[in-house]
Amino acid sequence: MTTITLSANAVAVLRFEIRGWKGKDPARRLPAYRELAEAGIMEPVPGSETEYRFTRYGMEHREEILELESDRIESDRDEPPDASKLSAAAREFLRCLASGESLAVNEANKPLYRELAVARIMAPGHAFVGGWEAVFRFTYWGWRRRFEFAEVASAKEIA
Repeated sequence: MTTITLSANAVAVLRFEIRGWKGKDPARRLPAYRELAEAGIMEPVPGSETEYRFTRYGMEHREEILELESDRIESDRDEPPDASKLSAAAREFLRCLASGESLAVNEANKPLYRELAVARIMAPGHAFVGGWEAVFRFTYWGWRRRFEFAEVASAKEIA
């Protein structure tokens, strides 16, 4: 597979195409379609100015291309997480979260959530009803590397 560098817009359109989501105005996606065509992932449908379809190469490698490009874009967006200074309590809390356990933010666990946020594994969110730091969500890389940060090999080891 050749090295491809796509814009965030082209990656978004690729994701939509893989999922089969068609836009109401396909002309708005033309710059992204042209970029995908230039990369050899898609090609214009003969007889149409706004419709594109996957090439054979694009069809065979679309998921792999999407994952690689999404990772590249996300790694450029934020600093990667750093779990080197997590306390034992925060790491254990992360193990619970990584196992799929839903733990509502409260005054008792808010310091642990904040520690995970400082490590860039999670990001605080705000809610109208709950106020500041009412919710915490995994960052892109926090989610992708949650088992590594929790120091477990996989979800099976947690269960």
